[in-house]
Amino acid sequence: MKGNLKKLLCLVFAVALLGSLLAGCGGGSEGTPAPGDASAPKDSAAADNKDDGKDNDANAGLTNGTTPREETLYVGGLLWAPPTNFNPISGTSVFPMSGAGGDRTFVYETLFMYNMMNPEGGAASLEPYLGTEFNFDGDVLTVKLNENAKFSDGEPFTSADVVYTFEMGKTYSIWWSDAWQIFESITAVDDYTVEFKLIEGGNKNMALRQISRVSMLPKHIWEAKAAEMEEAELRQWENFDPIGTGPYKIMYYDDTRVVCVRDDNYWGQDESMFGALPAPKYVTHILYKDNAGANTAFQNDEIDITECFIPQVWEMWEDGSPIRCYLNELPYHIPGTIPMLFINMEKPGLNNADVRRAIAYAINYPKVIELAMSGYSEDIVPSLLLPQEQDKWLNVDEELESLRWTYDEAKANEILDGLGAEKGSDGIRVLPDGTRLGPWKLECPKSFSDWTASLEIVAQSLKAVGIDAGAELPEQAVWLNHSQTGEFDIIMQRPGSYMDPSQPWARCKFIMDGSSTPAVGEQAFENFNRYKDDRASEIIAEMSATEDEAKLKELYTELDKIYLRDIPIIPLMYRPLRFYTINETVWTGWPTEDNNPENVPPMTGFECAGVKMLFMIENVK
Repeated sequence: MKGNLKKLLCLVFAVALLGSLLAGCGGGSEGTPAPGDASAPKDSAAADNKDDGKDNDANAGLTNGTTPREETLYVGGLLWAPPTNFNPISGTSVFPMSGAGGDRTFVYETLFMYNMMNPEGGAASLEPYLGTEFNFDGDVLTVKLNENAKFSDGEPFTSADVVYTFEMGKTYSIWWSDAWQIFESITAVDDYTVEFKLIEGGNKNMALRQISRVSMLPKHIWEAKAAEMEEAELRQWENFDPIGTGPYKIMYYDDTRVVCVRDDNYWGQDESMFGALPAPKYVTHILYKDNAGANTAFQNDEIDITECFIPQVWEMWEDGSPIRCYLNELPYHIPGTIPMLFINMEKPGLNNADVRRAIAYAINYPKVIELAMSGYSEDIVPSLLLPQEQDKWLNVDEELESLRWTYDEAKANEILDGLGAEKGSDGIRVLPDGTRLGPWKLECPKSFSDWTASLEIVAQSLKAVGIDAGAELPEQAVWLNHSQTGEFDIIMQRPGSYMDPSQPWARCKFIMDGSSTPAVGEQAFENFNRYKDDRASEIIAEMSATEDEAKLKELYTELDKIYLRDIPIIPLMYRPLRFYTINETVWTGWPTEDNNPENVPPMTGFECAGVKMLFMIENVK
């Protein structure tokens, strides 16, 4: 019954995603601006407010989401299709809500804010939010809550909301269910004190991860909904008027934009928190059909802060331009994640580790970095870890080095020749058992210009050694559904980019832990290609149970060797955690390496401690 329910949920998601895809298709023919295209007029909506029974007119007097420019912060690169819901447990929630990372705090806030800019790391990286302080006493983590915190409907935020939110992860299979791999129990001691009891041997950094990434939900709203809905219905619930503790509410949405309006009763203006309201009264995200359209709008001062990939960004700030990145020189952005190719190892041909190794050698990584990434990446060193993490956590020995690869077309051909994979009349290789190496789809969202360029280079690289692969570029929502259901050949994803104290463990778990991954066709929030190795899962469990750095170094090294042996994924580049690029024509005071006395992280989506930017910036008009 449980398996059938999961299949039903996937079907529900597929239908919702198809609706999203169809809703975003209008007006995109040649010569006609797509909704939100750069050729649309400034500050105007492309469609009338729909009479769909939803309360979109949260701010009377404003039509079609149009707001005063001097009061509106425009963001870009965080939304590429019309929203189908604002439900944080749906798995398809979009801006301004939290996704599966659980860190965007416009509407739903977390107990603590993770600040990756804190050089001390660990517990010192967590700053107060809904929680004011935490401490460990043995295996019990005690959290004190801010007694001034309230939801946007005026109801107080209490420990009952904390317990209920985490208990949802036990009741339902949602992205924070893994909290119960760390906690044995979560108890309200009083209205403003919560105790988290760790399982025996539970790792404290893993516990800190949970209290800084799980978005707090109002029990008085969700408990009532859960009582009247089955799990599938609760996941499908649109939640178009979300109630949270955050500084903004949903004001308007259609297939061209999402507009948030500041909650002027926001509890965070209390002196115990920010002591003020956010500077922008409105935060708006207009939908553009691709990076090029969004980048044109950015250059035209129609977007203030963007996550979009901008090729050769330095060309934009010549002649006193108001455009800035966080860093003044290459790589211009702070590295933080590793976009990778997840390989479906159940596909004939791709289920052969030597074929996967040949693919790894065949890819022209320098070309990906130079052309697709505009040089915003260091050279790739095959590993589960970022370069700075490799220095800390790996014992680099001869065995590990021998398993690594680099771009070497001759080596790729040598491996394939050794397998007896001969080229047919079309130039594509066929294994001795008759398995043709392709055609395989290389998949990423069509709106991600740097990723699509990367996949074109990958396809060219593979064709050069006799492997048939071509780019498949669906809408973002469809790509996400394919990722989570495991229904792909090779898909480009950004694994484990969680911003919390548990890295690089979280990334390793995302890629290598198959201990509880559902079958293909059911929804997974990590391990998209359903990789499974018993020892790898054991290592990840052992990592979560130790804080001994020498032991952790041994475990990370062993895990990296298993990864390099099996090659379930192939890293393509080191990507910034966020392509944080700002235009100071309308709003100024953004954090940069020259202007950041409080070490506010440059987070385009205002995740984690990046939300403090909203209280730093000022309108120049």
